[in-house]
Amino acid sequence: MILIISLFLLATEIFIGQNFSHSQDFQGQPVIERVAVVSRVIDGDTIEIEGGEKVRLVGVDAPELRSIDPVERELAEKAKEFVDKLCPPGSEIGLNVDDLEPRDRYGRVLALVYIKDGDIWVNLNVELLRSGLAEILYMPPSEFNPYELK
Repeated sequence: MILIISLFLLATEIFIGQNFSHSQDFQGQPVIERVAVVSRVIDGDTIEIEGGEKVRLVGVDAPELRSIDPVERELAEKAKEFVDKLCPPGSEIGLNVDDLEPRDRYGRVLALVYIKDGDIWVNLNVELLRSGLAEILYMPPSEFNPYELK
């Protein structure tokens, strides 16, 4: 009986872990729901894609370019440059749109954004956090928990 309960708990943990953050499929590959071409980088956490649609990197918050604080504005510029370097205009990005909250109050698409590094898709949201140029911003409901992004 203990073995059955242990197997049930293990299976439940695996199921919840795999389904809580749909950022990767079962082979560990990122889930790319859409591919788009970058028109411009608006700021450290927002990209405009061809067609004029704006994409907000879900789970991250970069400093504001319009801040009255000069230190924050400088960090905001660095975050924008970082994103612009990784996905300049004309580059292709992959999007995994948040199924629980696909758009924010400004109409921007909320998504994990992936950039190509050779043949591998790299999570831009995670890279921005790793760089220290953005902070975690968790606003449920969201398919993605930024504390669990890898």
